[in-house]
This record gives sequence, structure tokens and C-alpha cells, in this order.
Amino acid sequence: MASRGVRWIFAAIALVLAIAAIALLARRSRFSNTEKNASRSEVAATPAPIAQESTNQISAETSPIDFRAALNDALRENDPRKRSIMFGKAITAWFAQDPQAVLAYIRTMPQGAERTEALMIALTALGRKDAEHAIKLAGDLAQTRDEQVIYSVLFDEMARRDLQRAVALLDAVPQGEARTNALRALAANWAQKDALAAVNWAQNLGASDDRTIALESTLVILAKRDPQRTIALAQQFLAGPALDRVLTESLRQLTVNDPQAAGEIVSSLAPGPVQSSVALEIARALAAQQPTNALEWIKSLSDAKLQQLALNNVLDVWGASDPAAAGAYVAAMPAGADQLNAATHLAKNFAAKDPAAALQWAQSLGGSAYDTMLPSIVDGWAQHDPAAAAKWAGTLPPTSARAVSIKAALSYWVLQDVNAASAFVNTLPQTDQPSAIMAVAPAFAQKDPRAALAWVQSLPDPDIREIALQQVVARWADNQPADAARWILTEPEGSSQIDHMSAVTTKWMASDPQNAMDWAQSLPAGASRDAAFDAVSAQLSAQNPDVAAKWADAIGRPELRAARLEQIATAWLKTNPQAARDWIAKADFSAETKARLLGD
Repeated sequence: MASRGVRWIFAAIALVLAIAAIALLARRSRFSNTEKNASRSEVAATPAPIAQESTNQISAETSPIDFRAALNDALRENDPRKRSIMFGKAITAWFAQDPQAVLAYIRTMPQGAERTEALMIALTALGRKDAEHAIKLAGDLAQTRDEQVIYSVLFDEMARRDLQRAVALLDAVPQGEARTNALRALAANWAQKDALAAVNWAQNLGASDDRTIALESTLVILAKRDPQRTIALAQQFLAGPALDRVLTESLRQLTVNDPQAAGEIVSSLAPGPVQSSVALEIARALAAQQPTNALEWIKSLSDAKLQQLALNNVLDVWGASDPAAAGAYVAAMPAGADQLNAATHLAKNFAAKDPAAALQWAQSLGGSAYDTMLPSIVDGWAQHDPAAAAKWAGTLPPTSARAVSIKAALSYWVLQDVNAASAFVNTLPQTDQPSAIMAVAPAFAQKDPRAALAWVQSLPDPDIREIALQQVVARWADNQPADAARWILTEPEGSSQIDHMSAVTTKWMASDPQNAMDWAQSLPAGASRDAAFDAVSAQLSAQNPDVAAKWADAIGRPELRAARLEQIATAWLKTNPQAARDWIAKADFSAETKARLLGD
């Protein structure tokens, strides 16, 4: 799959190829003359930046050096989309005037988004005039996976014009990603015109890899028109992942028009990814037609977990169209885990529309089912009225269902009104607050860490306050580790500051290790610096134990330093025993510790 940069390239190409087509038609004779002077043009072309004033209006008469200046201007643009469009326009216009100069320029470019864009534009334009030459150049110039997408473009256009010529030119495509792209483009085009002829061609390809690629690409197209026939052909000619992909696509197409037929095929499949991925869609399609047929079909599935998931999907559809009938069916199920799972799933959907009816229905099931279903009911209720759901959950007796229900409602409320949700947490008994804080604090910190800190300070109990503070600092460190780290330095010295320092440094090391290490080194000696150094060392120990040891050795507190060094040694012995043993022998460990580590 092309990278994000390449997707932008394709968007730019769509804009600039029209320019290329017009320019190329106007300069066919110039292209042939330019081709004779290839060596001169290649020497003249260079992608090195040129310090000269650029022009935004690029005409057919602009000189090559002006094109290079325009390209330099484009490369200085910070906005990736604008850069891609500017660069593409310049390459297109230059290629229309002097193709060989552009090809020489591309040869000297470093790999990256701009080189890929230039290659796409140049070879696509050349392919319309001389496909064989374009393919030959692609073999020389297309070096990365992104660049080898050009084979898809070239063979797509060739196959539209002349299928047999495209088939003949396959021999010029190297093995690997390039050939895969060419085969897929050719096969897909052929299948659009005559799928059965494409299947016949694909199954007679000599190399098994080529055969599989071409058959899969052809059958995916055929699946849109004749999914049942595609399934039969796929089972005849394909195996492994390619077969799974074609079956999945075909069954999805068949489900749209004939879910009963799709269901019969899926029931005959062995349990696995194809059956699992399609069964839920079939269950919903059958339920939309007749829920009782869907329920009967579910019994044909051999996997118990898949049966439960399929039933949930049936209940989604059935509960939306006839909630009373769906509820009666679940209530009549044999008591046990299956009924409870189905009831919990259905109750959530009921509550999203009518919480009071959902609660009444849940109570009618009797036993312990009601308590088990409460969090799901509150979750469904909170989707449209989280404040009411949270306040109702707060009236429940002190059970595990109460805590889970409050947290479920708050997870929605905090997205709707973080200030109101956080204020509600303050009104809860202390026993409920830790769980509630887990739902509110991270979302609050995501929106406004400073306001979240102020809310934390409003919590009266110091233990509850610390729980909330840990959640806020952790999310703050995910998004803005430098700001979080600077705030930690304003905290009073103590165990809380040390814990926060360790947590922030760990997260910062995961996202931006160099700045995290630079900041840690800038800290004054003391407990916070030791916590930061310890976190840096811990993060480095797996990949760079020697560097990690140097950081650990700089920890001021002796017991923390010794503990971290010993942990590094233990891990290092597992990955590189000899290097670790050499280091341990020289390290400042006691004789007893060395003997224990080395097994002496």
C-alpha cells in the first residue's frame, strides 16, 4: 500500500497529467529531437538548489534552468499538498519540453515523495507514447515499493488500449512488487472486458506466483457480477490467503442479493477467518428479511463463539424493528450464559431508545441477570443522555454494578460536557471516585490539562487527588511531554513528584528520546533527576544496554543506581552474554552481586 506521501502524490498527479497531455501533443516532434541529444540534456540537469528568483507562471517556452528554479521553490514549500502540486506542475511542464532532461534530473534525486511524484508523472506521460521504453526505464528508475506503483499505472493504461500488447510486455517486468503490480492491473482490466477469458489466460500462466496473482485479481472483478460462479472458480484454482480473500469478497457480494445462498455456503466452510468475517453480515441480512430464518441459520455454525456473535447481530436488527418480539425470544432462551450474553447485548440497544423499558424488561428476567445487565443498560442510556444515566447510576446500591455503571455513563458525559462530568465526580462518595476518575481525568487532560489540574486540586481526599493527578499527568505526557515535565518541576519535592517525573520521562522517551534525554541532563542533581535518569536507562536497556548502563551509573541515589544496574545486567546477559559478562566484570558491583549475576 502506498504511503500517505504517495497518496498526496496521486492527488497532485490527477491535476497535472492533463497539463502533460496537452503539452505532449503539441511537442511530439520536439520529443524525438530531444531524445537524440540525451547525453547533453542529462549533463545539464541537476536537482541541486539554485539561488535564483522563481516564476509561478510556467510556460512551454520556459528554459530548463527556470524549471529547476521552480522545482526548488516547490521543495521549499512547507505545506505537503501545496509542495506536491507545485512540484508536479513544474515537472509536467518541463517533461513536455525536454523529457530527457527530466529523466536525468530524476536519476540524481534522493528517494522520497518528490522523486516518486516526478517518476510517476514522467513515466506515465512517456508510457502513452512509448510503453516499451517507459517499462524499460521503470526497471532502471523505480527502486522503492512506492515507486514501483508506476507499473500499475503503465499496465492499466496499456491494457485499456491493447490487451495483447500489455501481455507481451509482461516479460520485461522484473519479479517482485513490480510484476505483482503489473499483473494485477492487466488482469483487472481484462476481467472488466471478458472475465472468463481473463481467467483462462491467468490459469495458464507458467509461474505459480503469477498465476495466483492474476487469478485473484480477475476473480475479484468477476465477484461483483457473478459471485456464485466466482466462488466455484476460486475453490478450483486458488488456495491459502488468495482463496480466502476471493471467497470473502464473493460471499459479501452474494449476501447483498441472496443472503440465503451465501448462508448455505458459509455453513459448509470450515471454521476460520472467512467464515467469521462473513457470517455476521449474513446474520444481519437474514434478520432484515425474516429473523426466525436468521435464528435457524445460526444453528448451522459449528463455532459457539461465532454463534453468539451472529445472534447479537440478529438481535441488533430485530430489536430495532420489533423490540418486543426480540425481547420475548431472549426471555424464552434457556437460563445460562448464552441467555445472559444475549440479554446484556439486547438491553444496551433497548436502553439507547427507552431506558425505562429496558430496565423493566431486565427486571422481568429475574435472578442475578438484572445486576449483570445494569452496566450495559446505563451504557446504552448514556449514548443519548449521559448526565441522566450517570445520576441514576449514582443511586444504585453499593455493588460492583454501581461502579461500572457510573464509569460507563461518565465515559460519554465527559465527551459531551467535561466540566459537568468532573463536577459530578466531586459529589460521589469516596468509594466511587477512583473508578469515576479513570473515566474523567484522561479526557479532561486531553482537552485542557491546566483546567484538569485545577479540578484535581478541588478533590478533598489526598489519596483520591493523587489517583486523579496520575491520570492527568499521564495523558498530558502523551500529548505534551515537555510541558508536563516543566510543570512537574513546580511540584513540591516528594514521592509524588518523583513518580510523576518517572512516568513523564518514560512516555517522552517513547515519543521523542533525544529531547527527553537532553531535558533529563539539564536537571539539577536530586531525586527528580535520579527518577528521570532511571526512566531513561530503563527505556534504553533493551536495545542499548551499554548506553543504558552509563545513564544508570549517573544516578545519585546508591540503592536506585544499584537496582537499575543489576536489572540492566540481567537483561543484557540474555541478549549478549559475552558483552554483558565483560561489562559486569568491570562494573562497580560487590563480589557477591557479581557472583550471583555470573552464576559463579
